[in-house]
Formats: sequence, C-alpha cells, structure tokens
Amino acid sequence: MRGLRAAGLPRWPGGLAAGLIAALTLGTLAAVAWRAGVGLFAPGATDWAAVRFTLVQALLSAALSVLAAIPVARALARRRFTGRGALVTLLGAPFLLPVIVAILGLLAVFGRGGLVNEALAFVGLPPVSIYGLHGVVLAHVFFNLPLATRMLLQGWQTIPAERFRLAAQLRLTPGAVFRTLEWPLLRQVVPGTLALIFVICLTSFAVALTLGGGPRATTIELAIYQAFRFDFDLGRAALLSILQLAVAGGTALAALWIIPGIGFGSGQDRTRDRWDARRGVQIAIDAATIAPATTAFRARFTELHHVPTARPVP
Repeated sequence: MRGLRAAGLPRWPGGLAAGLIAALTLGTLAAVAWRAGVGLFAPGATDWAAVRFTLVQALLSAALSVLAAIPVARALARRRFTGRGALVTLLGAPFLLPVIVAILGLLAVFGRGGLVNEALAFVGLPPVSIYGLHGVVLAHVFFNLPLATRMLLQGWQTIPAERFRLAAQLRLTPGAVFRTLEWPLLRQVVPGTLALIFVICLTSFAVALTLGGGPRATTIELAIYQAFRFDFDLGRAALLSILQLAVAGGTALAALWIIPGIGFGSGQDRTRDRWDARRGVQIAIDAATIAPATTAFRARFTELHHVPTARPVP
C-alpha cells in the first residue's frame, strides 16, 4: 500500500476487484446456505474427521515438499551445466501432467501389482499399500516438489552476485555463507512456499478420491462432493465450504504475518562464481542432489507416453 501511495496510483481498482471476487465467492455460499435452511452450523463427527485429515495431509505434504526442494534449489542455484535451462523451465510448469496420469504412474510403481511389491514378493517380504494417508502425501509431494523447487530457486536468484564475491573475499566457509546469505533468504521465501503448497493440498480432490482408501481418509473436498452427490445435503456442503475458505484464508494471512521483511537488493539469474561450492565435497553433494531430482522430474513427463488408450470397438 505504501508503494502505491508513493507512486500516486489509486487503490480503488484493486479494492473493487477484491470486492467482486469476494462477492462471487461468498454470494454463492450464501445462496447455498439460504437454500439449505436450518441446521447449517451443526457439523458432525465425520465432518470434523474430514477437517482433521485434510489439515494433517496438507501439512505433511507441504512440509515434505519444501524440505525436499531446499537442497535441490540450492544445488541448481550453485551450478551451471548443460540442460540446466531446460530443467528450470520444466520446473515452471508443474501442473502440465494430468493428475490421473500421475496417479497411474504411482500405482504402476507402488500399487498392488507395481514394481515395489513385485520386488518385495521376490525376496519374500509382505506387500505395501499405497492407499491411505501415506499414499495421498506421496502423490502430493510428487506433484508439488517441482513447484517448491522453482519458487525457492527464484528466491536464490534474487541474491546479488556481489554478495557472494564479498563472501569469497572474506574467505567465508560454506557454512558461514549459508548462515549469512542463504538462511535469511529461506526465512523469507519458505513461509510463502509452504502456505501456497498447503492451500493446493488443502483443495486436492482427485488424489484423495483415488488414493484415500476409505472413509478415514476423506478430505473436505471429498466431503463436499459426497454431500452434494450422494446426500444432497446443501447445508453440510455449505458449512464445509466455509470451513475450507476459513482455513485457506487463515493460512494466507498467517504466511503474510510471519514473513520477515528481509531485503537483498536486486539480483538476476546471471552467471556468478560460487567459491563456496568449488570443493570436491560440495560438488559431490550438489551432483547427488540434482541427479535424483532430474530423474524424478523427467518421469513426470515420460509417463504421458504410457497412458492406456481404449481399443476401438470392432
């Protein structure tokens, strides 16, 4: 707001747009609630169970996605290699792969007849099941890891190259560079990334529908679908929608509140020397981080060639 005021730009267009969006969203809920009549604010035990499962799976999925993305983004920020630009470009499109295709790929690996269970059966071990909380979290991490990596990498690229040159002149160790330059950056970027992925996982539908595994693994989205499709309980559907909006909006506000105001100046993704990453140990760590991530990202798009197609009817 201070920036708009300093630039002399009016604030009413943004307020008008926000008001229209709020009116469309809340007006729809109000219409459904009015149509439902009495009994709107009476959530049952199954509703609270769906809320708890949604929050748990979204929190676990967001935390694991961001934790796994931090070393990948750091390695990509410190290295220049052939194909890096193409890999970073693919990271900018994490949702190109249809959800059902990704789920089929996960089932081909972790399903009852998948590669993992076949290997376990070969050595005489019991099979594992992908259905339930762990399956939902695994699918969400598979989807959101590229997005988290891309967002963290953009944050790393805002650190000016002059900061790293100054760190090299001061002969700072890799640990000191992380504490003085990269840790403040993570404190600034990670909360927003966590909040975004949390909201994405909060509104997930196809993953929970396919891999949920039963009533104990029902999310708010599934509960809303069941209330409309099977029970036609508009009051319950409206209540769950309000709860979902409250949780998602509260997450966004909390992220804005806890993000510290840390500034690094301007920086671009230009070639920069990272003297703290020239040692053999650092090179091995970055290589061991980028190689598995590259394989996983490539698998996301190669699965498009393995989608089963329907046979023509003779």
